[in-house]
Amino acid sequence: MPDITQYLKEKQFLVDLALKDCLPTELTRPSLLHEAMRYCVLNGGKRIRPILCIAAAEVFDKPAAEVLMPAVALELFHCSTLIHDDLPCMDDDDLRRGMPTCHIKYGEANAVLAGDALMIHAFQILAEYGNSKLSLELARAAGSQGVIAGQVEDLAAEGKEPNADLIEFIHMNKTAILIRAAVRMGTIAAGADGQELESLTIFGEKIGMAFQIEDDILDETSTDEVLGKHAGADQEHHKMTYPAVHGMDNARKKVRELTNDAIALLNTLSRNTNALRSIAEYLVRREF
Repeated sequence: MPDITQYLKEKQFLVDLALKDCLPTELTRPSLLHEAMRYCVLNGGKRIRPILCIAAAEVFDKPAAEVLMPAVALELFHCSTLIHDDLPCMDDDDLRRGMPTCHIKYGEANAVLAGDALMIHAFQILAEYGNSKLSLELARAAGSQGVIAGQVEDLAAEGKEPNADLIEFIHMNKTAILIRAAVRMGTIAAGADGQELESLTIFGEKIGMAFQIEDDILDETSTDEVLGKHAGADQEHHKMTYPAVHGMDNARKKVRELTNDAIALLNTLSRNTNALRSIAEYLVRREF
């Protein structure tokens, strides 16, 4: 098993360098927009989605350097969703990664435009990379039957009675589908398909669901300082969460069950999947 802390640190360093290089500098007009984009992307973050993309490609001996651009595109899109999620018309948060959110620092209009620009830049990078399958993968995960669908249902569910089917839909689309896409994009970029792609697709889906349920748990059990955002925000906004629907004990059990199922899928592959296995375990042990 790799030292997961060191592995994540090394891959995060690679991703951060690539992110810095791919974004226009603050000297590029309009400077305020590009400053806002860089502020929201380069202010920390676990980089879980790009690292999963890299780790999936490495299963098939594709070096990290050769999948950095798809990995970066994933992170740019993810950051765009965070900017939009934090807006007053959405989740209305003023803290992200321990720093003021984009609209607090740059104003609501500039935050909307910075999020839009990051989303478009993600697809530009994929187009330049030259594998249309990856653009299609991100588009399917991102659109009205993916991340955006999850966000719409999440907003509509505020204040509603607990509903098991609804929380499943929200978590699958708002979070798990992009994590699944990250694993699939790394696998596709490495040229893999068939049963191996199918197994890793389900792996990504399961750890994505576990990731979001763990987020729900941490929102109720952690602190602002540890999370880098306001703990307890879900309850303040009357969000529908997994613990609210199923209870805290069942939420914790579900995280463990999904993680065990995901790791069992890796065992069906005759390849070195140790990095993916360690990431799956890390995601349920994390503190933020």
